[in-house]
Amino acid sequence: MTPKLTAGRRLRQDMDAALKRAGEDIGQTLEWAETEDMMLARAAGCADRAEELQKAYDTELAGQGRATVLTRLSAEIRALDKQAVDLVRTVHVGVGVPKSVTHQKAARSRWDRQPGRGA
Repeated sequence: MTPKLTAGRRLRQDMDAALKRAGEDIGQTLEWAETEDMMLARAAGCADRAEELQKAYDTELAGQGRATVLTRLSAEIRALDKQAVDLVRTVHVGVGVPKSVTHQKAARSRWDRQPGRGA
């Protein structure tokens, strides 16, 4: 029987699959940079801890349901989820320099305000 995948292992498999697809799109084999690999490992750890805390939350909710315990667990789960997302966001899947959507929107906004440009 295959062991159940943890949240961290699922995250890592999903990211590795995305990197593989990006490499196939350009006909190359891509690998994570050392820093990206470290960020993915930390994000996977956050996902695993959040999953464990979710089990504790569910147990507390089914048992005594103490509001203070539920609030603390909920806050920690939320913080770990955010940290995992932030860490994954630092990883670039593909080739070239990653572009910030926020910065692209700002640049387009400035460009469209120029006289004779845009709508």
